[in-house]
Amino acid sequence: MKMSKVIKPLVPVATLVLGLGYVVKKGKFPVKLSRAVSDIAQVASDATINEEKSFGGLKQSELNEIASNTFRGVKAVIDGDTLEYWFKSASGKKTSTARIGLDSAGELVFTFLSYRDANSPYSFIKNLRDAMNKDN
Repeated sequence: MKMSKVIKPLVPVATLVLGLGYVVKKGKFPVKLSRAVSDIAQVASDATINEEKSFGGLKQSELNEIASNTFRGVKAVIDGDTLEYWFKSASGKKTSTARIGLDSAGELVFTFLSYRDANSPYSFIKNLRDAMNKDN
């Protein structure tokens, strides 16, 4: 039996239990039911709507697409004002990182590169520059 057939029917039940637990905790069941419903809806909307971070004018999803289309690229993660690019080693056994930042002129620079002779981060920077220039 597929787990989705078991889990999907339980979602409305879990929502009801959480909603009733919230109402019981607040202790205002008959009077403030509309308030409890709006609070639950607000929590649900906050959980589903997350603003995407951006780096150099590119959103997180675009950066991940560029990383996955780069040779040996795994992912790109925005960490504050820097970008971490994760890539596989030549043997494919190890995952390494490169940190990329923007200088005052808006140019991409490596702030950390685990292997100086790795070609994948340089290819990623080239693809990243192309994507940044295409948007401008």
